Amino acid sequence: MFNLQHILYMVISTFLTVALLVVFALRVKEDKTKNLILKIFAILTVIIHYSDLWYGFFANGGEETISSTHILPMYPCNVVMWMLLIASLIKNKKSAIFRVLAEFCFYGGIVCGVIGILLNANFDSTPTLADYYVLKGMLSHSTMLFGCIYMLVGKFIKIRVFNALSVTFGLASFVVCGLIVNGLYSIFGMQSPDGMFLYSNPYFPVSPMILGVLAVIILFGVLALYERRLPVEERWYTLLKKKFNKE
Repeated sequence: MFNLQHILYMVISTFLTVALLVVFALRVKEDKTKNLILKIFAILTVIIHYSDLWYGFFANGGEETISSTHILPMYPCNVVMWMLLIASLIKNKKSAIFRVLAEFCFYGGIVCGVIGILLNANFDSTPTLADYYVLKGMLSHSTMLFGCIYMLVGKFIKIRVFNALSVTFGLASFVVCGLIVNGLYSIFGMQSPDGMFLYSNPYFPVSPMILGVLAVIILFGVLALYERRLPVEERWYTLLKKKFNKE
């Protein structure tokens, strides 16, 4: 972890991500092109994620072992990857389902992408990018991170207090996926892998459930402060009052 290869990868990945985001922000104005860019990075993330199967198949004489992450949403990054793909394929970018997925991908994807690159468990165990299984994991996190940040840069979402609801939904989906994965392992008599880090996590000595609740509360507070720059009629509490008054 944090050897020369890792540091160079982080520097190069950050530079390319920022450079592309700036170029696309300045040059790409048509919604059709923005949608295409989002699709490309979402699909590319999935392809890279599964590419080790094809690599291993040919490198190992026609045989390759399928890992748990290939068939189950074991970790948060796996869920964000699929959410990003689903969001990119939704035609109506004004729909509620797209808004929820896009907003969660932005916040959740940034956290997952940064952690996946900065504290990559595979690189920690095999600290070399010469190993394709390690390299593909780093690359897929980079493309996923770009796609998630592009949700804001491409103006698919707006920073508002209601983003906290989307984040709540996304975190709840993590819990559901984790329970399903752990349940399946138990049903078939296998040792639970602690899917989605429901019971512990390798980064903080605090329950992931508590971290999730704290994250939503902090996000809500930060976004509420951010909205103070908006006219009163556009703030979250005014919009809620209008909605309730209509009903």
